[in-house]
Amino acid sequence: MFEKELNLVEERLKQVVEASGPEINEVGDYIFNGTGKRIRPTLFLIAAYRRDLDMLSLLDAAVAFELMHTASLLHDDVIDQALTRRGKEAVHIRWSNKISVLSGDYLLSQAFKMLVGYENWRLMNIVVNIVENMAEGEVEQAFAVTSLPDLEARYFRWISKKSAAFFAGCCRAGSLLGGDDYHEQLLWSEFGYNLGIAFQLIDDLLDYTSEEEVTGKPRYGDLSNKVITLPLIRTINLKPEEGNINRLLQDNQATGSQIGAVAQAVLDGDGPAYTYRKAEEHARQAAAIINKLQPLNRDKSEILEQLTRELLLRKK
Repeated sequence: MFEKELNLVEERLKQVVEASGPEINEVGDYIFNGTGKRIRPTLFLIAAYRRDLDMLSLLDAAVAFELMHTASLLHDDVIDQALTRRGKEAVHIRWSNKISVLSGDYLLSQAFKMLVGYENWRLMNIVVNIVENMAEGEVEQAFAVTSLPDLEARYFRWISKKSAAFFAGCCRAGSLLGGDDYHEQLLWSEFGYNLGIAFQLIDDLLDYTSEEEVTGKPRYGDLSNKVITLPLIRTINLKPEEGNINRLLQDNQATGSQIGAVAQAVLDGDGPAYTYRKAEEHARQAAAIINKLQPLNRDKSEILEQLTRELLLRKK
């Protein structure tokens, strides 16, 4: 189910960059090689699906959400100075920071162009809310220091504005264009929100527990870039006397051995297990909402349940 639509999403992504100049085309060919998870367009399509609805008419919206996500990755990699993305050199490494940022801006412009084509102000309000929340969450997390009070609560606010708001928006947009009423749209939004929280928790956990060959991203990338996530926060809360952590976060030229020492302290503690438990909690909340949605056909219900289960088992 949705295999046809997702294949068309891949084709349409390539068409977007092919229709541009040769420079954007070169970068686009490098980015869109079919290795992405495409979870955001998938969520949108699931929420929008109706037996009597022409799903091809919604293809541009699905593509737009993937373009927005890809643009955010291009910008994030520059901010974090990440070396790799999806198993190969990040765009800013292969070309330059300027090329990565401007390519991201171009993809955003194409996403907005597609979405404006629906001439639906409620849809555009959802999209603006996604972008606003992502920017706020990124800025707030960038200013974070370990001495902040209620650090864990702040962390959940950051990720609720980033991944969770994006997932929620994709689900709500699909529900809206699928013809659901306001109450049903809110339920879809709540499902996406909890799924997004669980997704980000697993993502932050994998930074410590998975291998670069699997994730396609450098191990301890968040830690190296002084990004404070829940595994680290839990370690700080349980071991406030751990001096290596504060020294690492304050050192602009941290060595590999310093990073490795802090990562090992996280792995030896309760941080990874605690993060996984929190992901399970939100995955359960997402699963519970499936039963509150208007009666779904069996295939659609099974896809949502499988998506929720597989999120907790993913390795990349």
